[in-house]
Amino acid sequence: MVAENPNKKHQQLCMRMKLGALPERNSPCMAHGFRVVAFIVLLVLLVINAVVDGGSIFYYYTQWTFTSITIYFGLGSLLSINGCYQHHKKATGDKVDNVDGDAEQGMYDASALPQSSNPSDQVKSLGAPEEVLVRQQAGIWGYIFQIIFQINAGAVMLTDCVFWFIIVPFLTIKDYNLNFLIVIMHSINAVFLIGDTALNCLRFPWFRIGYFCLWTATYVIFQWIVHACINLWWPYPFLDLSSSYAPLWYLAVALLQIPCYGIFALLMKLKHYVLSTRYPDSYQC
Repeated sequence: MVAENPNKKHQQLCMRMKLGALPERNSPCMAHGFRVVAFIVLLVLLVINAVVDGGSIFYYYTQWTFTSITIYFGLGSLLSINGCYQHHKKATGDKVDNVDGDAEQGMYDASALPQSSNPSDQVKSLGAPEEVLVRQQAGIWGYIFQIIFQINAGAVMLTDCVFWFIIVPFLTIKDYNLNFLIVIMHSINAVFLIGDTALNCLRFPWFRIGYFCLWTATYVIFQWIVHACINLWWPYPFLDLSSSYAPLWYLAVALLQIPCYGIFALLMKLKHYVLSTRYPDSYQC
């Protein structure tokens, strides 16, 4: 029995990633167009928010997450350009300039590998350090893209759930009027992220919740440092360390990260189930 070539397995995985989650007739250009639109809309909203309310908005976790998801769609727009190019070349029957790989997973240049007239030597050279180095250099943005996706998945769920289920009822009691900008910024982020999730084929393992927890912990530590140096208001009442209920609030927010990440994990499983059932022969993930 002939062992499967690891490089071939990698190329097959990259091809599935390149085509995305939807059937092949749905061009990767659809995902690229969606990301470009999302990036422009989110960037415009972020700029308007900063102009209207000033730089103090970045004391809020919402704006941290909103900035992160804007960067995600900006980076995704750039990376998916390569996927569109490869799909176009494949559709026209042309070679893709000796480049194999995925716009979201990274790619490697075959021309950078040692060449030999002996096919067996070429197969052996696939494991050479030069190839590994090229893959690592070219794939780093793909890994960063996945990490940002996994951070945003939990952070967006946490932001919107805390806002709509904790903050809004509390503010409503005090007759606080929510304006259009606040409402749209706590809803469109989830809409765009779920839409992109339906179009991409990025992984979502449970252990990556660690990135999400680090993101939230970084924000909390930032608030502690700021308040240790400056006498400033707390952006969220439950972060106030002077409250006797502060330990319980912090514990509640920490535990809330688990169901928030879990909600998105269920959405991913639902996507796989629906698309694999509806398109059993062409589903790529």
